[in-house]
Amino acid sequence: MTSALFPPIPADTAKAARAVFGSSNFYVAIGDQANQLFHGLALPHPNKPSQKQEQVLAGLFLITIFQYLESLPDSQAADAVRKRADWKYALHLPLDVSGFQASKFCEFRKLLLVDQASAQTLHTLLSRLPVVGSSNHAEYSSLEAGQIVLRVCLLSRLVSAWEAIGQALEALAIKQPDWLRTISRPHWYERYSHTHGSLNLRADSPELERLAQAIGRDGAYLLESVSGKASLAELPEVTSLRQVWDEQYERAEGEVLWRKNTCAECSVIFGF
Repeated sequence: MTSALFPPIPADTAKAARAVFGSSNFYVAIGDQANQLFHGLALPHPNKPSQKQEQVLAGLFLITIFQYLESLPDSQAADAVRKRADWKYALHLPLDVSGFQASKFCEFRKLLLVDQASAQTLHTLLSRLPVVGSSNHAEYSSLEAGQIVLRVCLLSRLVSAWEAIGQALEALAIKQPDWLRTISRPHWYERYSHTHGSLNLRADSPELERLAQAIGRDGAYLLESVSGKASLAELPEVTSLRQVWDEQYERAEGEVLWRKNTCAECSVIFGF
């Protein structure tokens, strides 16, 4: 790998990021040292990649780390790439970049789960973080790549389930509000009527898993409630809810249980 993995930072991005964040910002420091961070590291790719493809792959390694540091699920990370000048600076992207689709982050983590070389690259990047910008990230140098992947997956899966039930409730409230009031549970408004900010995504993993389990019970109850009403069960938001529950939960002895480590898709693909 050459030292020119990342091209020069676009002038518009450099001007915007430095004006707001200054040179001591962690992400600005990452951008300034991005090529040094990846020096000597392999970027696995099934075919001989172009420089642009290598930059995209390197960017996905960094975004995965950023997600962990900020407790961001995939949807919010995709927004950060599109909207935040500091992230664009770190990734050497122009201000008008369209960004990544959130699904790309999930696909990349699947690679990290099965490819030893990719996991080692992530681990090495983590070990190099303390020399970039701020010593506040020194604690992460001892983390294993698997810890990063499972934590970011947990955040993204939890938010996916939370969004799915919130969207289904909103659609049902529009379609049949009186019926929904008859089956609604008292905590639903508090749990599902707010933005992501109402979720404490910085909580420890056991607490997030307990929340995921509680959301799972809510979704299962809602799906059972609409099962006898064809006009409601066929709503796109309810269909999406059912799909998400099939991916993120499993049934055991009549209970709906959160798939603790991986979703159904990963379990099928990798045999976990």
